[in-house]
Amino acid sequence: MTQRSAETWYEATAPGREAQAAPRGVIAADVCVIGGGLAGLTTAMEVQRRGRIAVLLEAKRIAWGASGRNGGFVGNGFALGVEEIIERVGLRNAQALYRLSAHGTEYVRREVARLDQTIRMGDGIMVAQRTDDPLGARRRLDMMLRDFSEGLELLSTEQTRMLLQSERYFQSLKNPHSFLIHPIRYARAFADDAQHSGVMIHENSPALEVRKAKGGFVVRTAHAEIHAPHVVHCVSSLDRRINRTIGRAVLPIATYVAVTEPLEQDAIRTRCGVGDMRRAGDYYRLISDKRLLWGGRITTRVSEPARLAEMLKRDMLSVFPQLGDPRIDYAWSGLMGYALHKMPLIGRAVDGQWFATAFGGHGLNTTAMAGILMARAIADRDDEYRRFAPFAPKWAGGPFGRIGVQASYWHMQLRDALDERADRKKRAMRE
Repeated sequence: MTQRSAETWYEATAPGREAQAAPRGVIAADVCVIGGGLAGLTTAMEVQRRGRIAVLLEAKRIAWGASGRNGGFVGNGFALGVEEIIERVGLRNAQALYRLSAHGTEYVRREVARLDQTIRMGDGIMVAQRTDDPLGARRRLDMMLRDFSEGLELLSTEQTRMLLQSERYFQSLKNPHSFLIHPIRYARAFADDAQHSGVMIHENSPALEVRKAKGGFVVRTAHAEIHAPHVVHCVSSLDRRINRTIGRAVLPIATYVAVTEPLEQDAIRTRCGVGDMRRAGDYYRLISDKRLLWGGRITTRVSEPARLAEMLKRDMLSVFPQLGDPRIDYAWSGLMGYALHKMPLIGRAVDGQWFATAFGGHGLNTTAMAGILMARAIADRDDEYRRFAPFAPKWAGGPFGRIGVQASYWHMQLRDALDERADRKKRAMRE
């Protein structure tokens, strides 16, 4: 099996971009953004558009972390289900949060159209059921339309299997308003545009310290100091030492992605992104050159498994055995930041520093939403970001939290397997 593990498919198919030099000396700005992923880029761009001077520090390269290693799905909502959000904050607040997520979706759609149409890679996201439950699918469809004005399409088992040739699937819900992107193309094009707009971007420039100073903060790097009234932390799980408030609240969780060789196949007959309704599900989509991108699994293990490609291929063939023995050309892991409550961390700490992080498990719309909220709060004194106060940072338990998350994931896998087994027995009795 040939596997190019040194790079992701996204990196291999994105235009090159020259690294931006590290800062030197003393630099004055209105906002210093720490982290060059999509949340950090959006924050910096939006404060610059509002007439503020923004400096962005990235420890490695733009979108080097989770922003460039994900599935590329853009659609409304959060990793935490709407039912759980309603239970936590009530229907009206849940609706307001959902509208914010939808605003993030439209922001990415607009920016992609403005920057480069080749960033966009498909339309629609399907979520398929692995148990036969037409009434449950209908209830969810009706609830999303009634409470969130989200017009989903319900596909029967027959319609679903016309698009996804697998006996594992039954009914599915399709969101035609969602879409798919090439995340590194987007991040690099966005970064170039932000620079042209005046944002000072510095790569290979980790922030080493943030300290209080007269009139704001000083952010120290190896060869520079950035003086700014506002500091925004968008570092996810890759640097949890620079800010204690979010560092203690973010769990580093790994997920995995594989990309096959070009395939001549008839198993997947849609260009939609696809996921399933299991608690521990897979996600996948057809990409360029007839390749299949397949993602899934969650683990607190930071190091990449030795046989990652084989592991993901087994998952793929368990759903679509007719694919045969496809070669895996690319396989990589992505270290995502998760909060225990499965919502983003967006807000301001008691010392005045801002944070927008923990986007693991969410669509890329939430990174845009967070950047917009940060910019509005800083430049316009808008307090819409406070809607995330019920999901404030809380200690994630350190190593004990990681053990708990791993055990929870294994428990979800077991429950998924038991649900599918019970469904098979029920259908066998009906027949």
